[in-house]
Amino acid sequence: MGHLEQSWSEAVAATIRAELARRRIRAGTLASVLGLGRTATYDRVNGVVPFDTSELLLVAEHLGMSVEDLVRDAGGRAR
Repeated sequence: MGHLEQSWSEAVAATIRAELARRRIRAGTLASVLGLGRTATYDRVNGVVPFDTSELLLVAEHLGMSVEDLVRDAGGRAR
């Protein structure tokens, strides 16, 4: 990413990482929430692979947030 404009999917991943950190939840705990292996989960959390819609719903539910909240927060980051 560096100084380049951050993509929306990278911004979503950054928003999820920030929420996990704020709540002191380890990213690895999302593996069971998403039904994915650790590598696939970390690829999503680190913005390597975009979250799909169903995964965003699961993450938002796990965090006690709405998908709209995640998207709104990510929209502020994607600049």
